[in-house]
Amino acid sequence: MRGFVQTAVGKFEERDLPVPRAAPGEVVLRMRAALTCGTDLKLLARGHPRIALPVTMGHEACGDIVEVGQGVTEFRAGERVVPGVSGPCGDCGDCRGGRSNLCAEAHADRTWGAFAEFLRVPAAVVRNNLHRPPADLPDEVGAFLDPLASVVHGWNRLGSPPPRTLLIYGAGAVGLLWAATARARGVRAIVAGRRAARLQIALRLGAEVLDVEGAGAGAVGADAAVDCTGDPRVWELLPTLVRPGGRVLLFGGCAPGVSVTFDAARLHYSELALIGSFHSTPEEARAAMAALASGQVDPRPLITRTGALADLPAFLDAQARGEGIRYAIRYID
Repeated sequence: MRGFVQTAVGKFEERDLPVPRAAPGEVVLRMRAALTCGTDLKLLARGHPRIALPVTMGHEACGDIVEVGQGVTEFRAGERVVPGVSGPCGDCGDCRGGRSNLCAEAHADRTWGAFAEFLRVPAAVVRNNLHRPPADLPDEVGAFLDPLASVVHGWNRLGSPPPRTLLIYGAGAVGLLWAATARARGVRAIVAGRRAARLQIALRLGAEVLDVEGAGAGAVGADAAVDCTGDPRVWELLPTLVRPGGRVLLFGGCAPGVSVTFDAARLHYSELALIGSFHSTPEEARAAMAALASGQVDPRPLITRTGALADLPAFLDAQARGEGIRYAIRYID
């Protein structure tokens, strides 16, 4: 099979790879669609402490099961499915404590390798985090499961009561998914970004917009703010943009080793809450699939272009330059 492999930081290449086989508990998919993602660019630019290289690239996928490993009874060959990235063990302290998104075992063997013609789905994912999209849901829409599930987790981390006004800093794909979910929840959303085309999509999703290179974010006074940039300067900025008692969700991941500084008096006397958010649980993935299936969230405006696997280098290059939002790889016409 053909696939793209990241060989080192800043380097990847197309290779002829062996077709994976399904070990006990696993399934193998023939790919239907895969999406580019900001994580792909981060991994390419700086590596990842939890992902060893070389690695077959891509992790947002939809495909048909072509092989079922020994012991798999819930799924059968021929079914179209969307895999989550991780499969929590269900037994560790994090899983028992309701934090299965942090399960170490879940992140030891992830669903990875969607930029190839076939994809192995780990046994724990098959057990806990493999999803059947409805028949009428387009493949590339189903492949948005993982980023949308992370947004659902972010909302759960913000807690109750929901904010009346949410500042979303960053107008990339994830920021726009935040805007779409805010509209679905009846929350006033303000998207702050730089690129006019992306801010236009935010407007179509029902959000207000701020051009951070024009008028700037200023003193927005939102009930809550979420970072969708992974920029430490934005992490430091957001506590100044929420009203007293506000919540700041640190959603975008910064580079390893980065430190940030906050105004202690601002946090203390205004009773601000800084909240971390990472990944998602299988329950949140199911909620994300329900939102996609119902049309409550429609991510298709975020797909800039669709092409073949051979187009991946051009797509990643364009995304790295800030052109477009997401690109879809189609394996089946």
